[in-house]
Amino acid sequence: MKSPDPFINAYYEFRESVDFSRNGILPDKENMISYLLMGVPRVPADESKEPGSSIEAIYQRVLILKAVFTELNHDADEEFLDRGLEIYDMAAETAKVLLSDAEE
Repeated sequence: MKSPDPFINAYYEFRESVDFSRNGILPDKENMISYLLMGVPRVPADESKEPGSSIEAIYQRVLILKAVFTELNHDADEEFLDRGLEIYDMAAETAKVLLSDAEE
């Protein structure tokens, strides 16, 4: 049953593509920046033509990626989780700067 919320649908669609047998791997910041800019995973803001929708898409992507990372590594220690989440935040900030520079 599909959720009426497009963001929740995007989360579940991405989650289904993740191999949950592999955990304990920190995200690579440079790869994350690339994914965020390329539009992985697809999110509702990607469909919008409103000003600022590309930045909103970055926020939506990071929320989904962080949720799946946390779910995937639910047994990991707090330090590991914090480091992974920090990498996603740093990648998002860099992606937003690059995207803003490109839109100017």
